[in-house]
Amino acid sequence: MRRTRVEAGVGVVVVVALVALAAGSFQRHEEPSAQVRALSRTPAPSTIADRPEFRPLAGLPITGRTRLRLLVASDPRPFVVDLDQGSVQPVTGLPTDGERVVSVLAVGEHAVLVSEPMCSSCRPPGPEVYGIWRTSTSAVRLGSAQQVVAARDGRAVWLLGHQTTTACTLRQIRLDGRPRRPARPVSCTTKLLGELPGGMLVASGRSEDPWEWPTSLVDHHGHRTRLGFPAADLLAATGELVLTSAEPLSPLTLTNLHSRVSWRLSWPSRLRGGTHITAVHPNGRDIAVGFHGLAAPGQAGYDLWLLNTATRRWQHLPDLPAADIAAKATDMAWTGDGRLVVLTQTATGGQVVAVWRPGQPRLALRQIKLPTPSPGTDTLAIW
Repeated sequence: MRRTRVEAGVGVVVVVALVALAAGSFQRHEEPSAQVRALSRTPAPSTIADRPEFRPLAGLPITGRTRLRLLVASDPRPFVVDLDQGSVQPVTGLPTDGERVVSVLAVGEHAVLVSEPMCSSCRPPGPEVYGIWRTSTSAVRLGSAQQVVAARDGRAVWLLGHQTTTACTLRQIRLDGRPRRPARPVSCTTKLLGELPGGMLVASGRSEDPWEWPTSLVDHHGHRTRLGFPAADLLAATGELVLTSAEPLSPLTLTNLHSRVSWRLSWPSRLRGGTHITAVHPNGRDIAVGFHGLAAPGQAGYDLWLLNTATRRWQHLPDLPAADIAAKATDMAWTGDGRLVVLTQTATGGQVVAVWRPGQPRLALRQIKLPTPSPGTDTLAIW
């Protein structure tokens, strides 16, 4: 679960971490041979000579075909990167007027894009939501909504939006814009967190900050079960399990929503700043968790661990932690065949894509040049 960059009213929830990307416009690029190149196996000199375990990001160069296409959010126009060809194509069909913030939400094999105008006087209907198929670079408008979450089967999205300034409705829309379920009234003080097999995970309350609202699971019959933690504590949800942490530095907790049994987990990383984003493996069992903190005074560090929710054991990703990765410029997602793809910005290597399959002894890296960077959270979907 991740806070999104885009919030209006009670907030647009893409279940991603809340980080704003820098605004910009699409620019022309160099040819692929100059645009995409392998990152050297030899790490750049570290500024942390007395702590050799914290070094700039290093790994083996990506070789062979990856068959990876990256949908990357950029303000106001996102783009699709073909990692093998080095090509960059802008996504068409989105508004480009004024200053906007764009975010990405993976929906099964496809995605939706949320475009929000940045203005203090903006009123409902709010951010615009667009569907995009994995074979296309043209977006289709789905409607306006304050909140968006993917349907559990990956074929539609739930949209919570204003019907009037004081009344809201919840709709389910297919990615081609056709309604899948009729709209029904809901309270505007409802925050969508994600759809699980047991129902919709939501938060509701009266405080000004929706992330402080307590969470509940609303089943398919409308029955509500209080879960006892605020929305801000939610890191990930998969099946009947939720992963939470009352930061900073609180132990992580894994809870079975059906049995209500909880397990306290160890804090696996040497970095003690807090957790960052999470990504659930397609198998529904493993969760990649990012950790951030200071590797040395004035030097940010980043770390990644894989949690097996069945055994409740951690696996450390190789070549980490790294001392030159900025958490706010990092996003990650799983491919359908079980590879973790991380898009990040490093101080020594610029923009980098890292690819790792569980069991591999090293990260595979490639340095890339993006149009209007600002890779960050809620930025990435993998095709």
